[in-house]
Amino acid sequence: MTPAEREEALARREENAAILSAKLERDRVALESEISTAAAASKAASAINRALQSDAAKKVKGLEEESAQWEAKLARLKSEAGKLAPAAAEAAPAESPSEKAAVAAAKSQLAKDRAEFEAERSAFEREAAEARARLKAEAQSLAELRAKLGTIRSELETGVKTREAEVKRKEAALEAERTKLQAGVDSLVRAEAQQSEERAKLEAHVASLAAKEVMFEERSRQLQERLKNFAKA
Repeated sequence: MTPAEREEALARREENAAILSAKLERDRVALESEISTAAAASKAASAINRALQSDAAKKVKGLEEESAQWEAKLARLKSEAGKLAPAAAEAAPAESPSEKAAVAAAKSQLAKDRAEFEAERSAFEREAAEARARLKAEAQSLAELRAKLGTIRSELETGVKTREAEVKRKEAALEAERTKLQAGVDSLVRAEAQQSEERAKLEAHVASLAAKEVMFEERSRQLQERLKNFAKA
C-alpha cells in the first residue's frame, strides 16, 4: 500500500469514526430525552396518586361525618322510642285509639328511619370498600409503573455505558491504527530519504567514474600521440 493509499484509508477511518461519534451522540441525547420523559411521567403519576389519595381521604372523611350524623340520629330516635315505650306501658290500661295510632305511627317511623339508616350505612360501607379497593389498585399500578420506570432507566443507563465503552474501545483501536499507519508513513519517509541519499552517493560515484573515464581517455590519447612520435623518431 502506497503512502497516498494509507492516508486515504486513514482519512476514511477518521470519517467513519466521526460519523459513529455523531450517531452515538444523537443516541445519547435521545436516551436522555426518554429518561427525562419517563421521570416527568413518574412525577405526574405521583402527583395524580397524591391527588387521588387526598380526594379519597376527603370522601372518606365526609362519609364518616355523615355516618356520625346518622348514628346520632339513630341514637336520638332510640332515645325517643325509649321514652315513648314506658309511657305507652303506663298508659296501657287506659289506652285510647288515638294513642294507639300515635304509638304505631312512631314505631313505623322508627322502623322506617332505622331501615333507611341501615341502607345508607350499607351503601357507605360499599362505597368505602370500593374506594379502598380503587386506592389499593391505583397504588399497585403506580408501584408497578415505578418499577417499570426504574427498569427502563437502568437499561438505558446500562446501554449508554455499554455504548460509551464501545466508542472508547473503537477510538482506542482507531488511535492504535493511526499510530501504526503513522509509523509506517515515517518508515516509508525514512526509507525514501535513505534511497535518496544512496541515489546521491551513486550519482556522485557515477560522476567520479565518468571523470576517471575522461581522464583515462585523455591519457590514452596522449599515450597514442607519444607512440606516434616515437614511431616517427
